[in-house]
Amino acid sequence: MKKSARRMQAGLALFFLVLTPGVAQLHEDAVVACDTLQAESDISIAPVRDSAFITSSLYGSLSASYASSSNWNGQDLRNFALVGNVLYSHNLFAATHSHSHQFMADLGYLKFVDSTWEKSIDNLQVNLLWNSTGRRFNSSYTVAFGTQFLPASFPEYDLEQDKILDRSVGGFLNPFNLQMGYGGVYRFWGRSSINFAFATVQFSSSPKEFTAPAFTDANVVEGKRAFYFMNYGFSIATAINKDFGEHVQWVNNSRFFGNGLDRDHVNLQLSNMVIVKLWKYLQLRFDTRLAYNPLLNYKMQFRQEALIGFFYERNK
Repeated sequence: MKKSARRMQAGLALFFLVLTPGVAQLHEDAVVACDTLQAESDISIAPVRDSAFITSSLYGSLSASYASSSNWNGQDLRNFALVGNVLYSHNLFAATHSHSHQFMADLGYLKFVDSTWEKSIDNLQVNLLWNSTGRRFNSSYTVAFGTQFLPASFPEYDLEQDKILDRSVGGFLNPFNLQMGYGGVYRFWGRSSINFAFATVQFSSSPKEFTAPAFTDANVVEGKRAFYFMNYGFSIATAINKDFGEHVQWVNNSRFFGNGLDRDHVNLQLSNMVIVKLWKYLQLRFDTRLAYNPLLNYKMQFRQEALIGFFYERNK
């Protein structure tokens, strides 16, 4: 009698298992049901607990452009631009856990004719997400790290040489931003997610030359070339990768951190890209970047770029 009851319970659980789409949404009762049926019948069923699938994608681009223009004041402006981008993501979905890892890098230079090359974009971002599975909203652990590759430069007048010189400021890990959080993640569209880290610790640094005077006394440690800060608050991170048909793709990776309701206690980094696939490796991309960091400036940083060229893409 007990054996028949167990068979019936396992059969009902397996029936609901068939109706549930996706390995990542398997319920623990369904896993137990499959193990029970496998032990009590001659039919060979692979253990669902070990079932998992992995997806990865890689996008890379290297583009160059030349622009010439003349404004209303009669000034002729000519410049060259060189930009490289890399976006790699690795996702694992299993019955009880999953992870979503991302690596993003951007480096670009702008050169005006009869002038030197100037860095126009420089960004390295690593996002790591681990979470349990079984429902659409699950507990999660996150680590996010961001910095730049090369030092920035700004013009400075030298009294001894009586001319303007370019002064290098910062570099790798200066500035940097490291966030570690615990919260919940909501998954949708297969490989897209929004993570809410209710408890987030943020470590960051800011070059002394660029740090706003209002924050110089709020540092935890004062180094030789940078101030170091630590804050505790709330963060939101998006990782969206959605195909609309065969020719349009939307990629969004954004982060928000806050521990107050005023302009001194929030940080924002938004990266939004719309990709139009024209023919094989020929693509049209609209890339939008927004950034706000009160340590540097109260103004919102904005960058909009539209470019067409050959791009490398790999999905598996």
